[in-house]
Amino acid sequence: MRNDWHKSMDERVKQFKLFHGRKNERPLLGFFVESEYPVFRYPFAKKLPMEQPLKPGDFNLDEFVADTLRLFKRHEECGGDFIYSASAFWGIPWLEAMLGCPIYSDRNTGSIYAEKPDKVNLKFSPDNEWSILMKQMLQALAKAGAGKFPLATTRMRGVADLLSAIYGGDEFLFKLMEEPDEMRKVIADLTDLFIDAGHFQLKLIPEFHGGIGSFYYHTWNPAGTVWHQEDAAALLSPDLYDEFIEPADHKIVDAFPHVIMHQHSTGFVPTAAYIRMGMSVLELHIDAGGPSAEQLYDRHLAILKEKPLIIWGDIPEADLDWIFSKLPAAGLAVNTVVEDFEQAQYLWRKYVEK
Repeated sequence: MRNDWHKSMDERVKQFKLFHGRKNERPLLGFFVESEYPVFRYPFAKKLPMEQPLKPGDFNLDEFVADTLRLFKRHEECGGDFIYSASAFWGIPWLEAMLGCPIYSDRNTGSIYAEKPDKVNLKFSPDNEWSILMKQMLQALAKAGAGKFPLATTRMRGVADLLSAIYGGDEFLFKLMEEPDEMRKVIADLTDLFIDAGHFQLKLIPEFHGGIGSFYYHTWNPAGTVWHQEDAAALLSPDLYDEFIEPADHKIVDAFPHVIMHQHSTGFVPTAAYIRMGMSVLELHIDAGGPSAEQLYDRHLAILKEKPLIIWGDIPEADLDWIFSKLPAAGLAVNTVVEDFEQAQYLWRKYVEK
């Protein structure tokens, strides 16, 4: 007999369609199992060379696919409402690599990071060596998955993040203030790069129950969905964001049918602007050491009044208690990190079965 926390794919897709319409009658609950750090999460990545710039040939395609299939199985074992989604390896800082930033693996932190480039290539090309690897990964995943799980666009950092990668975290702020006209030209090119990379992936992603997935969040979404983030916007003043980055974000939103915006809960985050410009779904982390769910209550309510909300994180039980007892259900989906099936089952019974 099928356990009630192991929902069929049709049931899960139906719940996410209700979520996107803000018509779900209870908050959706899902589980993110194993480390969020890519080098720890994908065993193949532990073999990447350290202390030298990575090349596309360093990424073993067959081993990456095998790791993805293992993670899909682990996700399905934990049950819940969410739908495992695969993408081109999200550990790679794709747009930074396409720009010419050297990227490095760090097995100590579990991350792959970008350094400032000597020379910048601002134009997207399907013939770029990183674009070719992205295509190979998506094609291999589509073949291996054989329709069992959806594919999604990978992590794509937004314009503020890319400016920080090119110039440095402090330097790009000074350049915005001291060379505004030149920076507007760079921002226009970076915006086009993001849009072109998004469309490039979407053309390679087969539909899944009429839609596609979302890497990391494991949600079903309408076709044409892209991931977006502007973490480095936290370094900006509201005026600098409004003048330089918001127009770029508007253009990105207008370029796609459906955009999910990733947000952290600390520092300056232009949530009100994201709501205004028509982001389809907003995600807001419960960050370790950051504000609690209770402290984020007003922000959660402001989002839920206008848009579907995903709350993601290694969420303490006290925060889950608050979320499931205080927030309205319509348009709310909660994806929490778990260690294993037993923890997932316990949380499902507590917050869904009750």
